[in-house]
Amino acid sequence: MPSPVLAATTAAASTFTPRMLSLPDYVMLALYFAFNLGIGWWCARRKKNSAGDYFLGGGRVLWWAAAISFFATSTSSISFMALPAKAYDTDWLAFGSAPAQAFAGVLVGLVFVSLLRRMNMTTIYGYLDRRFDRNVRLLGAGLGVLLKVGGRMSVVLLLPSIALSTVTGLNVYLSIALMGVVTTIYALEGGFEAVIWTEVMQVVVTFGGVAIAFFFLAGGVEGGLAGIAGAGAAAGKFRAISWDFDLTQPTVPVFMGLFFATIFLQISDQPLMQRMLATASPAEARRTVVIGNLIGLASSVVFFFAGTALWAFYQANPARLAAGLPYDAIFPYFIANELPRGVVGLIVAGLFAASMGALSSILNATASVVVTDFQTLLRPQTAEAARLRLARVTTLLCGLLATGFAAWLAWLEVGSLWDQFMKLVALIGGGFPGVFALGLLTRRANAPGVITGALASIAVTGAVQYFTNTSPFFHSFVAIASCMAIGYTASLLTARASCKKDLAGLTVWDRRTREMAKID
Repeated sequence: MPSPVLAATTAAASTFTPRMLSLPDYVMLALYFAFNLGIGWWCARRKKNSAGDYFLGGGRVLWWAAAISFFATSTSSISFMALPAKAYDTDWLAFGSAPAQAFAGVLVGLVFVSLLRRMNMTTIYGYLDRRFDRNVRLLGAGLGVLLKVGGRMSVVLLLPSIALSTVTGLNVYLSIALMGVVTTIYALEGGFEAVIWTEVMQVVVTFGGVAIAFFFLAGGVEGGLAGIAGAGAAAGKFRAISWDFDLTQPTVPVFMGLFFATIFLQISDQPLMQRMLATASPAEARRTVVIGNLIGLASSVVFFFAGTALWAFYQANPARLAAGLPYDAIFPYFIANELPRGVVGLIVAGLFAASMGALSSILNATASVVVTDFQTLLRPQTAEAARLRLARVTTLLCGLLATGFAAWLAWLEVGSLWDQFMKLVALIGGGFPGVFALGLLTRRANAPGVITGALASIAVTGAVQYFTNTSPFFHSFVAIASCMAIGYTASLLTARASCKKDLAGLTVWDRRTREMAKID
């Protein structure tokens, strides 16, 4: 996740005067937040009083809505700002991460989803219990909660709030509070179904806002969209592929590693897999994952082209660009300064929407992990009412924690601290998807071995981060590959001490799994 906006926006704030939001803008924002709360209220009236309904929507989730929600969960307003900023500043070389991740996700949908979907799980960590043992499941679930609550939830609230504060004057703490509190309320009241339908609405708002922005961008460049494409091509702004064997830059070898890593990053991600698990059948689950990833690929094209369009617009209108503006704030700056009153509020709502979709997914997924992988596993006799109560309490506490932590980081105003914190998050949890890889791809991996591999990957990844300048896109591959290599070796060494398990239906090599896939 990019973080320069955190430090750079503070430094640049004094070099230009923000364009304050008007009354029509605030009206649009108020309507947007009210609509989110209305969806939460509507879903709250439909859901049953059970934890399963709260986490998976009681079988009422349509696959196409789950696919849109899958996309919304995997992105955030960080992408809304960072991808255009990257294309504006340089070219499309970083775009290679989009097809690498999308095609990896398509492979997940076509190869692994049927196997996982038949296990009738509430969380993806249930697979680890069946394939290895309870300790591996608890370790995976614990890391998942720690990394989501301590990392991603706060950053998706913080970074867009600071960028909006810089270019619109909207109070950063008010932005954080509005997104955090409203999202927590509708996720708390409506459960998983509310999360799904608010994300569908939020994607519509986000891309509706982007379409409006394109209309004004094209109007500011001679020749419109064709003129933007021509200017970008002439300046080399569409350069998208580098075959150099350079692991410090966004090159094809780096993205090949990202492709492999993303397969198991997606499988191990509870917020994403929750959409697959909530569908009515394995066939619908496959469509959810495949279409969700293809939407993500299409959105990357849109956001990268938006960056090129912003570059062409300000090349044609240099007097409209404020001096010292950080690149990560370029899209919000254009929105605030070039669009009509009222329309600005709609697109700012789109920026909020991208953050709130990611946050609501994490809140509901975290609650499902706490209840299913901890309470139900450790206290199986817990009554249904107690499980539902814990789910709601967890949602509330996580929402308040994320909101408070984001506000605290905004108060600190130190980008370097956040950079180091995010590196630590990637370091600790980056290798654990390798455990899923070992479980799905091998028959000989065992619990002691994969735990050894997961812990050892921390040391390996730390060494790569400290002693090399390899691209951040490559770090996840290093973490997962080291976990797999060390975990498999350790499994061979501990094979006699480890108990044998029936692996029927638990690996991609199992004949029964292949036969059932054909039936579907």
